[in-house]
Amino acid sequence: MENVISVLVNRYERGSISRRELIRGLAMLAATSSTATAADSAIQVTGIDHVSIQASDIQRSAKFYQDVFGLPFLNEDKKTETIRLTAGNGRIAIRHGSPAGVVDHFAFAIAHLDVAAVTEEMKRHGVTPADTGEPLTFHVVDSDGYPIQMISTRG
Repeated sequence: MENVISVLVNRYERGSISRRELIRGLAMLAATSSTATAADSAIQVTGIDHVSIQASDIQRSAKFYQDVFGLPFLNEDKKTETIRLTAGNGRIAIRHGSPAGVVDHFAFAIAHLDVAAVTEEMKRHGVTPADTGEPLTFHVVDSDGYPIQMISTRG
């Protein structure tokens, strides 16, 4: 967790995130660390892996984020109509979808993702992960129905 805090503070000091974004990130870390420790949970959140937004024109949206914020191009998946840009240690996934202009989900980066252990942890909390067929990833919804993805930390 200290590494994630250090990254957030460094990004704030460089001006790449606002004070509000710094506080939001620290609050999310506090919320995730207060419910379980790494020793008693199979789910070790290391940060936000990506935020997925829906756009009516993914090329136009990608150009906006590249031009205005300087986000580098990571890749494009023509099959899923998604462009991914790098944002610090995370990513922005721009997906063709409707309604445009909404965040359709965010993804937690999970260290040492053990599929069986995380499945059991989810069951203990009354949460059923959706099987998407994607390796080392889970999709769940929070108590208000908001979609959350958990994905193995990229190496």
